[in-house]
Amino acid sequence: MIRAVIFWFGVLCVGFTALQYITQILWATLSGRLLRDHRSGSRPLALAKITSDDAVPGVTMILPAYNEEAVITHTAVSALAQEYPKLEVIIVNDGSKDNTLQVLIDRFDMEPFDDDPQQGVIPTCDLFTIYRSRSEHRIVVVDKAGSGAKADNVNVGINLASHPWVVVMDGDEFLEPDSIGRCMAEVLVEPGEIAAIGGTLLPSNSIVIDGPNIVERHAPTNYWVGCQLIEYLTAFLLARPGLARIGAMPFVSGGFGMYRRDSVVAAGGYKHGHLGEDMDMCLSVQRTLADTDMGNAVIQVPESVCWTEFPSTKDVLRRQRIRWHRGLKMALDDHGSMFGRRRYGRVGTVGIGSLYVLEWLGPLLEATGWVIMAMMLAIGWISPLGAMFIFLFTQFLGMAMTMLAVAMMTTHLRVFNGFKDTLRMMVWAIALNWGYRQLTLVWRIRSLFPGEAGWGEMPRSGFKTESSAGGNLETVNA
Repeated sequence: MIRAVIFWFGVLCVGFTALQYITQILWATLSGRLLRDHRSGSRPLALAKITSDDAVPGVTMILPAYNEEAVITHTAVSALAQEYPKLEVIIVNDGSKDNTLQVLIDRFDMEPFDDDPQQGVIPTCDLFTIYRSRSEHRIVVVDKAGSGAKADNVNVGINLASHPWVVVMDGDEFLEPDSIGRCMAEVLVEPGEIAAIGGTLLPSNSIVIDGPNIVERHAPTNYWVGCQLIEYLTAFLLARPGLARIGAMPFVSGGFGMYRRDSVVAAGGYKHGHLGEDMDMCLSVQRTLADTDMGNAVIQVPESVCWTEFPSTKDVLRRQRIRWHRGLKMALDDHGSMFGRRRYGRVGTVGIGSLYVLEWLGPLLEATGWVIMAMMLAIGWISPLGAMFIFLFTQFLGMAMTMLAVAMMTTHLRVFNGFKDTLRMMVWAIALNWGYRQLTLVWRIRSLFPGEAGWGEMPRSGFKTESSAGGNLETVNA
């Protein structure tokens, strides 16, 4: 009986491993085709039109901020520097205890515009004052009661947005100047069909900025940040574009996501108290629009790059991954009924199915596979040499995929151009598979059991800036 259980569990785990790598190869192939499509056809013409035509759809950028006095102006400046003609920036101050509000007032010469703002279509916490700039008409600052929730802050921005498209970011991020334009070029190519757009997140830990410009870009030297970079490249250049290519992408990243404003309002806005509010929002949008027969495509534009600070210590990274996995489970609890239903198309089959099998159950199945292999070794079903071969073969497959992600980075994004940076990324692509990946596997399994659910404090090193006089480097601490 025990041997039969071991055998069938072994078959299950082998099947899961095969499915995992087959899907990775499939997504990578489809991603290559999507990136090729973006360089040909009508995309370049649409991008050229965007930079010279005021008749394009307007975009509102929403930046929630809590205790961001040291970095918020840099984020705002990068937002205002977007090469897009019709832009609005709304910064939502969530009851910051530092000088975030005053820094914004001083930097942009803000004055009160509305001392008694009313609730919008989506319920939120109380708003205190809305400020407008005397020097830059495109920026608005909202001072509100502290909620400690990103969802509430984003909902405030959605209520106040005056344009049909909204971009949701964090208050400590830095956008490439063409990021919004590249996303909106896709909207011009497929008007009325797109509901949400995702970009690529990269680590700001090792870039140097000067005003709205990035003057130095280097691959990370920190072990934790370097391994995360490879994870993100695998997700944003191999997996998500492949899912988007067949219309099966279930969500966009919360660090940089663009939505049609009416679709977010129709879905009821961001949900309070949800550990995976960004995934929940995207699935809610797709579900609501599919139920009303409206265009609900979610696409990925890998060339739209947003720089954000990655956790640089093990403890902060551990808390992040535990929360992410619990947020995934909450989203599946809320939207799992989409699975297999024809109304929701490939998102309901391939998208939700991959979240269930590869993302949520994946860590448990992978760990079970290694336990089963150890048991087979103990009872003599496989030899030590055979066990070693299986281990090295799976490691080789993992390294092949991470090396492919580095290759896609160097050929398509090209944000790190130096030989040393490429070599460093190759080192991280190997290192990720030997220790880091196994550790994050343990953390994701840990999330299946009761325990801590909060973010905790994330110490930030801030942006490195180059002063205009003398070229000295300063670190803007957050």
